[in-house]
Amino acid sequence: MEAFKAWLREHDEDFFANDTVGLGCFSYQPGEVVWAVTKGCNLDCMHCSISEAETVELSTEEGLSLIEDATKLGAVKFAFTGGEPLVRRDIFELVEYAASYDMQVVMATNGTLIDEDVASRLKKAGLYRAAISIDGIGAAHDEFRGVKGAFEAMMRGVNACKKVGLRVQFLTTVSRINLGEIPRIIDLADRLQVDRIYLVALIAVGRGRQISDACLSAEEMERFFKLVLEQQAKTKVWLKPICMPQFWAFLEAEGLRGADHKFVGCTAGITRFHIFPNGDVAPCAYLPLKVGNVRSERFTEIIEKAALFKKFRNREIKGMCGGCKHRFSCGGCRSRAFAVSSDPLAEDPVCFLKA
Repeated sequence: MEAFKAWLREHDEDFFANDTVGLGCFSYQPGEVVWAVTKGCNLDCMHCSISEAETVELSTEEGLSLIEDATKLGAVKFAFTGGEPLVRRDIFELVEYAASYDMQVVMATNGTLIDEDVASRLKKAGLYRAAISIDGIGAAHDEFRGVKGAFEAMMRGVNACKKVGLRVQFLTTVSRINLGEIPRIIDLADRLQVDRIYLVALIAVGRGRQISDACLSAEEMERFFKLVLEQQAKTKVWLKPICMPQFWAFLEAEGLRGADHKFVGCTAGITRFHIFPNGDVAPCAYLPLKVGNVRSERFTEIIEKAALFKKFRNREIKGMCGGCKHRFSCGGCRSRAFAVSSDPLAEDPVCFLKA
């Protein structure tokens, strides 16, 4: 802890800058719009959150309209995900159109379909950063991703991006299955000079329901946070727990609050919005509650009037989370609450703070 405190004194502005606002979950000001462009994928990941029943996808024209409408929110971060977004034939056109606006355009990808030509096309189209999934080293990653050779193919993708000068970050699912792999992934990221790692807690949705017993407990989450601080103090890679809004409350409880910074904890439906392949709008990829569909309504109108989003903004949440002093700076993970209780306003069942 003391080592992290020393590190934080030197890196305070970076650690609490925009793109880190709301530590403990995805966040970007004024907002982050995430579009899962397809359920199609070339891997078979054990934790995939997207519905197997998803068959309809927005057309290119519908996608362009969505992107244009999202710009009304301001200079948002716009993320393409899936499935695997690179299986869509029009993905370069979509990236280029999004990048023509004042938005930070990123892509979550398994990296296996990226060679030097693809990396060059993505960079030319205006992609700001490729977020490449890694859940272990070697065979451990292959097992998680359901395809032998996935790690080797992913590494080719990382190296191709770096060769053409495209920024790279890692996306890592955090579960009991691969907790021991986290330090090894951080070491690899350090050697590769990867920008950052989003450490995403496993949420039991989609295929993840089949491995729900691999989700972290409250005690394991506390130990994981301490591991993150220990590792952060000795790595140049920025480490960010995701789907764990308790991380900010944990920092605050440890006296590690940054000066003059505003945090919103779980950002689902507040500054983060998810669009599924068929156009359904939801608070988060791991909280598949439809509040509208961009085929029948404009995206900005949907998120403005959605009753659920208003409740999230007002933190109209229940149980321990509703009475917690960290209600507005954490709020508990709404996706995990829903996965466990089927109620997005219920208390987050995984919390060690009990504030």
